[in-house]
Amino acid sequence: MRILRILGTLAGVCCLGLLAACGGSSTATPTITLVGASCNPTSIASLGTSQCTASVSGTGSFSSTVLWAASSGGTINATSGLFTAATVPFSTQVTITATSTQDTTKTGSTTITVATAGTVSSVTATCAPTSVQTGQLSTCSAVVNGTGNFSPNVTWSANGGTINAISGLFNSASAGTFTITATSQQDSTKTGTATVAVTPGVANSLPVTIDGGPLGGYVNGAFVTLNVCTPGTSTCQTIDHVLVDTGSVGLRLVAKGTPGGELDPTAFPQQVDSNGNSIAQCNLFVDGYTWGSVSLATIQMAGEIASSVPNASVPGVPIQIIGDTRVPSVPSSCSSQTTGGNESTVTGLGANGVLGLGTFQQDCGTGCASNSTIPAEYYACASGACNPTLLGLPQQVTHPVWALPQDNNGVLLQLPTIPSGGTTTVNGGKLIIGIGTQTNNGLVTATVFNTNANAYFITNFNGQSNSCSYIDSGSNAYFFPSSGNPFLVACTGANSGFYCPANLLPLTATNTGAGTSNNSTGSVAFNVGNADTLFTNNSGNNVAFSELGGPNAPISGCGSSFDWGLSFFYGKSVFTGIEQQPVTGTSYTGPFWAY
Repeated sequence: MRILRILGTLAGVCCLGLLAACGGSSTATPTITLVGASCNPTSIASLGTSQCTASVSGTGSFSSTVLWAASSGGTINATSGLFTAATVPFSTQVTITATSTQDTTKTGSTTITVATAGTVSSVTATCAPTSVQTGQLSTCSAVVNGTGNFSPNVTWSANGGTINAISGLFNSASAGTFTITATSQQDSTKTGTATVAVTPGVANSLPVTIDGGPLGGYVNGAFVTLNVCTPGTSTCQTIDHVLVDTGSVGLRLVAKGTPGGELDPTAFPQQVDSNGNSIAQCNLFVDGYTWGSVSLATIQMAGEIASSVPNASVPGVPIQIIGDTRVPSVPSSCSSQTTGGNESTVTGLGANGVLGLGTFQQDCGTGCASNSTIPAEYYACASGACNPTLLGLPQQVTHPVWALPQDNNGVLLQLPTIPSGGTTTVNGGKLIIGIGTQTNNGLVTATVFNTNANAYFITNFNGQSNSCSYIDSGSNAYFFPSSGNPFLVACTGANSGFYCPANLLPLTATNTGAGTSNNSTGSVAFNVGNADTLFTNNSGNNVAFSELGGPNAPISGCGSSFDWGLSFFYGKSVFTGIEQQPVTGTSYTGPFWAY
C-alpha cells in the first residue's frame, strides 16, 4: 500500500513540474484546407456516364463530405457524384464542382468533355403476340437505326391498356385494338408503332371436386367434367369424373360397353397409319396399364377448345379410348410390361377417364416416332392382330392444353386446405388453364423448379437424394422411401401400400430444380399419418387426406424417387409448365413445376 502512495505522489510531482503537458489545453477547431475533384472517364458521349470522386484535406476532425454540381451538358447526383450526360448539339466541356459541406468556400473542380451523339434516323416497333386476351401479356421490342454514336434506348407508351415504359410489357383489362409507340430517348421526333389486338378473355377455369369417384371409395381423387365432340361437328358428349393427372399426358376416356364407361366411341374417328391401319395404344401407369384405340376428338375445357394438333393432316386431337372394342384385344407384348393389372375399366381405373396434364407435349414423343427399337406403346392393328409400330408426333396422344390456340403453356391446380384426419367431398378446387396468360394464372410468388429431360427434379429427404422425383396429382398420396426412418412403417393387410406410423409424423424434405437454367431450392413441411386410422375416421366416409403417404420403389433405369401426390396439393397453387412453352413476361420456359 505504501508503494502505491509513493507512486501517486511522484506522479503528482511530475504533473506539477510539467503543467503545460498534463492537461488544461483546448482542442483545435477543424478546418478545410483543400478540395480536389476528378472524374473517370473524362471524355464521354451524349447519354454516357462518368463517376466523379473528391479528395478533401484539412486539420482536426474535419468532414470529407462534398456536394456535386455540373455547369451544363447533363446532370450529376449531388451526393454520389455520378454524372449523366445529356444530348448535346456540339462537343461540350462541362465543369464539375465539388463543394465542401463543412466550408462552402472550399471547392474543387474538373472538366468532362461530352461529345455529340449520332443521329437517330428511325425507330421500328414490334409486339408479340399481336393478338391476346384481356389480361394476357404482349412483349414489345424496338430497333433504333441511325448514324454515329446514337442512343438505342426508347420510351414506351400506349393509347390504352398498360405498358411498362422501359421494358415494353403490355396488357389490357379491356378489349380493343391498341397502338403501341416506341419513342427515341435521344430524338423524340423519331417513333415507331405497333398494334396489339385484345379480345375478351375466354373462361379458363374448371371446377375440381374431390370425392369417392364414379363408383365410390376412391381416395384422394381430383375430378373434372369435360365435353368431347366429334371433330368438325357440334355433336358432343359430357364425361364426368375425369381424373386430373399432372403425372401423365393426354386425355383417356373409358368407352361404353366397358363396365361403367360413359363415352360412345363410335362418334370418334380412329387414328390410322399411312397404310390405313387403325392405331391402338398400350399406356403404362405405375400400377397398371390401359388398352384401347387412338381416336380423334375436339376437347372442350371450360371456354377453351382444342380442335387440332400442330402439323397434323386431319382435324381433331388424338386421345385414347380405353376399352374400345373397335381394336383387337390386348396383346401379350402390352400386358407383360407391368406387374400391375389391366385398368381398362372404370372399376380398374376408378374414374371415367384421365386428363393427363404433365410437362410433355405428347405422351411418348420422339422415342415412339423414330427409334431403332420399336417401343411396345403404339400398335398398328390389321386382320385381328396388333403389332408395335412407330408413330409420328402429330398422331400421338397429345397434351390437350398444348393443343389450344391460347393459354397453351401449362396449367394451375388449386385446392383448398382440408382438416387434419381427412374429410368427405371437397369442393372449391380449380383447374386453371395457362400460366401467366390471364389475370388468374400468374406465377406471382411461386418458386419455379425446372425439370430434366425426363420431367424429374430432385427431392432430398432424410439424407437421401431422390433424383427422379415429380409432382403428380394423379397419385393419391406422398410416395417416398422411408430412408431408414424407424417410424415410417408400412401398414399390413389391405393398406400395405401406405404408411402406418404409430403417431402423426411431421417431416421435412427439400426440393431442388434439375434444369441447368434454374436451381431453385425450397423446403416442404408435411405430415404422414396412420392410413389404417385415416381410412376409419368418420366411420370410413372420408376420402380426402392431406397426411396420406406410402413407400415408393426406385424407378427402373433412373433411381430413387419421391412422388408428391395429391396429399401435397391441399392448400397450394401448383403449376405444371409444358416443355418448350415460355411464360410471357418472365425468363421461364417449360418443363417445370412451380408452387
